[in-house]
Amino acid sequence: MDTLNIRTFHSADHQAVRQLFARSLMDFAGDLQEAVSAYVQHSLSDDMADIPRHYLSNPGGHFWVAELAGAVAGTVGIQRRSETEAELRRMSVATGQRRQGIGGQLLDTAEQFCREQGYRQIRLTTVTLLVPAIAMYRKHGYQQVGQEKYGQVCGLHFVKGLA
Repeated sequence: MDTLNIRTFHSADHQAVRQLFARSLMDFAGDLQEAVSAYVQHSLSDDMADIPRHYLSNPGGHFWVAELAGAVAGTVGIQRRSETEAELRRMSVATGQRRQGIGGQLLDTAEQFCREQGYRQIRLTTVTLLVPAIAMYRKHGYQQVGQEKYGQVCGLHFVKGLA
């Protein structure tokens, strides 16, 4: 069995990370292919276009990849929102690697980083299409604090206090 390695994003990961992000969201698009595709394209031209600038060069931010058998199997990022609050972003796990604990390990890594940075709370937004992700967040103690309509998609806002 291959060992999972969670490490800091390297520039050589850029294309694999972008492909994984796009594919993982499109897997859950269902009847909303057009809306999800538009969101993916927007994200790829926004923070996913320059991960070092948006995550690694900002104090209190970071971006990790989960590597399995030499391939990128998952991603997660943290961005600073305030001195006490971080935002978890871009949690993705490769199609064939889901339900093996990779998302949970990425989440644990991000939460530990946030504690070390002195954050007291993590927030995140996900969409109702991502049912497995919602279940994982709830299992790890995230509480839903709101929801918001994004066109045809409903976004759910979650927070978790850090001890």
